[in-house]
Amino acid sequence: MGDNQKQEEREVNDTWLDTNVILRFLIRDNEPMFWAACDVFEKAEAGSLVLHIHPVIVAELVWTLDSFYGYTKEEIATTLCGFFTLEGLVLHDRDAVLSALLNYKEKNVDYIDAYLAAVAGAHGDQGVITFDKKHFPQLLKNVTVLKNK
Repeated sequence: MGDNQKQEEREVNDTWLDTNVILRFLIRDNEPMFWAACDVFEKAEAGSLVLHIHPVIVAELVWTLDSFYGYTKEEIATTLCGFFTLEGLVLHDRDAVLSALLNYKEKNVDYIDAYLAAVAGAHGDQGVITFDKKHFPQLLKNVTVLKNK
């Protein structure tokens, strides 16, 4: 089996999505890229492709939608939660990501803080050590806020 054939078989089965493909699909600010992304998502919905999304990609999506495109937390959480329902997507660490998006929106905290708190909570209520006295106490009971020495 040649390298090209192996590559084609991997694309038909499982592959990881990069942030820019999701952004072009959600934002639709570049029509040729939007349609190329649509083709990928249609293959996933048809079952010929399984698309994996890593939590780091979600963090980059949140950051980009907020800082570059000016979306509100409500818009980001609603848009991404809706997107993650598409057929053929595998959102890794799904429960923590969705919990983080909910807390990001409802408690007005940074997404990455909400994600870390969700991961810590999912692992037997493990704690977090931080200098952030504003966000983490809203998210977890087991928080150690360090003070300057």
